[in-house]
Amino acid sequence: MTKKTEKKIKVLYLARWYPNRFDPMPGLFIQRHAEAAAKYCQVGVVYTHDKNDKPGKLFDAEFSVVNGIPTAKVYYNNPKHNIPFISNLIKACRFLKANFIGIKKISKEMGGFDLVHVHILTRLGVIALFYKIFQNKPYIITEHWSRYLPVTGTYSGFFRKLATKWVVKNAAVVTTVTQNLAIAMQNRGLKNKNYRVLANVVDEQFYLADINKTHKVQKTLIHVSCFEDRSKNITGMLRAISSLSKKRNDFILKLVGDGMDFQAMKDYANKLDISSERLVFTGLLEGKSLVKEMSMADLLLVFSNYENFPVVINESFVLGIPVLATRVGGIPEFVNENNGMLVNSGDETAFEKALNDFLDNKLHFNNSQIQQDSKRAFSPETIGEELKNIYKNVLGSIK
Repeated sequence: MTKKTEKKIKVLYLARWYPNRFDPMPGLFIQRHAEAAAKYCQVGVVYTHDKNDKPGKLFDAEFSVVNGIPTAKVYYNNPKHNIPFISNLIKACRFLKANFIGIKKISKEMGGFDLVHVHILTRLGVIALFYKIFQNKPYIITEHWSRYLPVTGTYSGFFRKLATKWVVKNAAVVTTVTQNLAIAMQNRGLKNKNYRVLANVVDEQFYLADINKTHKVQKTLIHVSCFEDRSKNITGMLRAISSLSKKRNDFILKLVGDGMDFQAMKDYANKLDISSERLVFTGLLEGKSLVKEMSMADLLLVFSNYENFPVVINESFVLGIPVLATRVGGIPEFVNENNGMLVNSGDETAFEKALNDFLDNKLHFNNSQIQQDSKRAFSPETIGEELKNIYKNVLGSIK
């Protein structure tokens, strides 16, 4: 008698951030979660974007199968004029309609769904709560946003807080990438008995890279981000690099990425008169190009003012590259003396000293050990299986 094949759980992903036609970078970590879960479950993704570049179309639904995952991206426009209360009501209605357009399409493609997985609150959580109340579909939440951290000051508004508390309370499970974020959410009154830490996934391409490090006279430092200076503090990092470049010439820093402050950072680097031999802006790199650039680096730099836990640190570890980062958010939960160095946020003197010590070979790291310790922890297989077990437990508890 043949063994009966286990029926795959059908999971609807509602994503607040996701790669889109305007920018391929936002929410890549959400896409990686979906792809990891899809190794064990049937997954469909719905993403909406409040900007539509198709004239004459209020809603533009775009459907595709991305890496085996049915994906609906619905673009729409907000009202042109800002009329108090009325405009916000129209925005909310269009947001809901856009999501329901996507959900209808994905539900048809999947033949229905068993539960909802919300990535980033709050409005998507309200939609998930709707399905729980009216269709008995449980939902889980994965939160990535650092807005709950006290330093950001962006978690505000009476109705937002009320809705968020309601949504979190009724979720079957709430996952965060760090314990620090889970604690910050609970300190905001967002109570749930099933908080869990779930790491971000590192793309499989990083596991195939060559990490053989040869001794080089000039070391390569690298920073990868979305170029948003308020949180990433790229200006502070550039000041430290400018100071360091006046004392030694045995390094080069490569700044990888694009974003709202990209040109401002280039202008600031010119103002600091940092030589092109010490500093290079590569622009946006993706896929194999990003992996290749990162794999050639000797040290990753993260000098954030505030942060949850950027996936680039996971990626760096999988490549066997140590990290110099600030002691903020959940970073100290992962970065330690075996795989990197920590300094206080904004401390440019300590940051420069750590760089000096690294360049002077006063700090030693075992690249192979860093890679070995990280490969399984952040793999799609590991995270995917963990997600499958969460889904199974949630569905089992309501039967």
